[in-house]
This record gives sequence, structure tokens and C-alpha cells, in this order.
Amino acid sequence: MTDPLDPLLLAAVDLGSNSFRLLIGRADSSPAGVQVIPVDVLKDSVRLASGLDHERNLTALAQRRGVEALQRFGERLRAFHPDSVRAVATSTLRQAKNARHVLATFEAALGFPIEVIAGREEARLIWVGAAHTLPADGSHRLVIDIGGGSTECIVGRDYEPLVTESVTVGCVGLTGRIFGDGEVGREAMNEAILIARDLFAPLAKGFRRETWNEAIGTSGTAKTISAICLAEFGDPTITRDALGHIEAALIKAGHFDRLRLQGLRADRRPVLPGGLAILCAAFEEFGISTMRFTSGALREGVLYDLLGRTNDSDMRDVTVEQSMIRYGVDRDHAGRVGKTAAWLWRSIARGAAEDVERGIELLGWAASLSEIGLSISHSAYHKHSAYIVANADLPGFSRPDQALLSRLVLGHTGKLTKMTSLVELDAEWRMLLALRLAVILHRRRDSQGSTYPLALEIERRRVSLRVERGWTTKHPLTDFSLSAEIAEWTRAGLFEHAGYLPVDRLPNQDGPPKMRLIA
Repeated sequence: MTDPLDPLLLAAVDLGSNSFRLLIGRADSSPAGVQVIPVDVLKDSVRLASGLDHERNLTALAQRRGVEALQRFGERLRAFHPDSVRAVATSTLRQAKNARHVLATFEAALGFPIEVIAGREEARLIWVGAAHTLPADGSHRLVIDIGGGSTECIVGRDYEPLVTESVTVGCVGLTGRIFGDGEVGREAMNEAILIARDLFAPLAKGFRRETWNEAIGTSGTAKTISAICLAEFGDPTITRDALGHIEAALIKAGHFDRLRLQGLRADRRPVLPGGLAILCAAFEEFGISTMRFTSGALREGVLYDLLGRTNDSDMRDVTVEQSMIRYGVDRDHAGRVGKTAAWLWRSIARGAAEDVERGIELLGWAASLSEIGLSISHSAYHKHSAYIVANADLPGFSRPDQALLSRLVLGHTGKLTKMTSLVELDAEWRMLLALRLAVILHRRRDSQGSTYPLALEIERRRVSLRVERGWTTKHPLTDFSLSAEIAEWTRAGLFEHAGYLPVDRLPNQDGPPKMRLIA
């Protein structure tokens, strides 16, 4: 077994609505590029989606199944560095009302943070995983991934997803809704197919037959039906005739437990009716005649995405860069604000080094996205910016990070009272303070480097901003704005004391250094 401390080992944890999976891969480099080679796989059929009660809370029993699986995964990952592990949760935890409590419990069991990713982010990662198992030959492909609680549909070329969508219908959820007692009849099957077709219908234009050359299926349902096709008909290709044969056999059996088809594993029987109905609906709505299965999906996509982060090609940076281009952001100004905010944050940040670095990343992205709302209106532009960040598809970002970025963007200017009901964590307040001061210092939008002889520090619940008196005399607008900003924090009651103090000379000994030449 490869040493788990090997820096080339990466791990992906997929908290799916049907199964929890752990994939450990090794990044092997060659002159042609980097390939992730699987070295260990763990799977547990948690059936999380079936644990949503009528109020959309996850039951204690479902949580216990999840905790037990994650404790086993956690033992396997115990020696891994946090930067080498990424855990993602999908549809069921997107829907669960008690998701925050469940996530805290699950994270304690696993020993690593868990991201709840949006549907389109899930689709993007699925494409990344599938694309690395298919030839990069320029072909346009349609990928369908039927999960336990949602189905992701993607059209792309080589490693680039062009259209990504997520539909809230999955094999566990649909089976429980229509075939809850296990009985399968013609009327019930027709109803299930119509439910799925109704959800796919709005996507039909973007996924019309002319936009792709080949249909690919990923994950459990496609894998199961492909295995049945191979065992029953001698060809793993999924066809309309094959789907009709399986559907007829299931209806004839009358109950999924009585279905006997070669290639069908016992653990897939309970979710086959819903998965089959969804696949039949996709064939009809998207005009699919044949589909082949590929093994690459979400887990592999997470590993390749994680590999990109470790190799300085972070998808989040790409996303922010594309947003700046789309909305015409002044990148030089945004860069200066981000650098100044990072300097101020270092002066007042608490916690481990990785927490400080994470804050720097977040502040850089927030500075880059803070003015995208100017494309709508200058009036209250920060509110427009925050809305876009909160609701746009931002590939690479988890939903919690996207929400945090939206709050930072919303609070980077204007009254602080709007933030008191949104921000809870002390670290977030400190980041917000650093960002707001940086915006003030760069109000002139100078293209040249500037010198800011100031010191910012926080001791317990007291914040102090000291500025050299001679500098404030030469910059009366900035002096006025800094004084008003500290007064705003005082009025909001976010610190026991907030003080702004021009001084003759800043101390050069212990404490925060002066800021110099922020380009």
C-alpha cells in the first residue's frame, strides 16, 4: 500500500443521496500531462435520500447510517493532509432543512470539512470526471448522471463543459415516491416516466440532438443497465430496445425483489424502477438512441479538480477571472484593494496559518467581485454585486464559500447595520473590516503605488486604527472617511470600543508594522 503521507495522494469523499464513496488516487505525471490512478475505493449504500421525512428533515436513522460510513472513511484518511482531501455533499443535503446540524455531525465523524455543492457545480465536476475517461477528440458529448436525489445533464467538448444543468429527480427519490411499496405496474411506470419527462422538458432545447454526437451515462443507474445489456444481449451499449426489454421484465415481475435479470446486483434492485424511468425519460426528451457507460463521474472530477488546486490552476481563480471579464471589472483597482485588504487582515487575523491564508484568498476574490454590480447600476451597486455572487453559477466554489463571498461583497461598503443579522463569526467581521478599510484607502483609484503609514490592531473586543498625523493632513478626504468608518463600527456595536487616532509617529517596535507601497 502506498504511504498515505505521499504528497501525490489525493482523496475524494462523495456524500451522494444513494451511496457514500471514498476514492483515493495517486497523481502520476508524464510529459503528456497528469493522470490520477485509483489506489483505494470504499463504498457504503447509505440511502440518504430515503431518510428525508415529510418535513424534509433527515431522520436520526439516516444520520446514523451516514455517521457510521464516514467514521470508517475517516479512519482510512487519518494520515492525510487536509489539503489533499475534498469531501462534497449533493442533492439530499442541498434539500434537508436540518442540513447545518447534520453537516456538523458528519464532519466530526469524517474529520474533514464537507462542502455542500450546488447542482451545476456537481454537473461540472461530473463532466471533469467523465472527460478524463473519454478521448479528447473534439467530439461534443451529452453526459447523463442519474444520482439518488438529482440527475445532472451536461453537454461538453473534451475537458470543457458547455451546458450544465441539474434536475431534482433521482433514483432513490423517484422510487420512494412512486414505487414505495416495491410494486411495479404499467400505470406506475408510466407515471414515473412522465414525472421525469416533465422535469427534462425545459432543458430539451439546450440538449437537443444537434448539439452533441454521442450520449454517455455515468454512475450507478447507467452502470447497472449497461451491465444488464452486456449480460442479457452481449453488448454493453444501452439502446431503446434494451430499455423496453428491462421495463417489460420489471413490470412482469411486479415487484423489484422478484426481478431476475443477468447483470443486476441485489443492492441495485431497490432503486432500479426510479432510475430506469429517469433514463427512459432522458432518451425520449433528448432524442437519445444509444448510450454507452463510462466510469468517470463526480468522485474522479473532485480528484482532478483538487489536483488543479494543488497545481496552481484552481477552478475558483478561473471563475473569478471570467466574472471580472464578463462584468467589466477594473482588475488593477481590484488587485490593489485585494492586496491592501490582505495586509490589513494579516494584522488582525487569528488562528492557524491556513486560516490566515484562506482569509487572504477570500478577500482577494471578494475584492475582485465587489464591483460587478456596477454593470447594473451605480446606485447600491454593492447589493447588485452581492446578489449576483449569491445566485450565479460559480464553478469551483462550495455553497458556503459562495454565501460568505456574497456577504463580504454586500458589506464592503455602506451601513454596517445590514450585516449584523448576517454575520456571526469573529473572523468574518475581521475580514470585513480589512476589506472596508482597503476600499477607503483606494478610493482615489490611483494607478501608482501608495504609502499608507497606519497600524490596525484588535485586542479582545477593542479595535484601534492609528495613522500618522502628517499623512492625514495631506489626505483630508481619506482622513475623514477613516474617521467615519471607525465611527460606523462604534454605532453598530460590533466592538466594545473602536478608536481612530492620528499620531505623530507610529511605533517601529512590536506590533503591526506600517503599510508601505501597496501596488
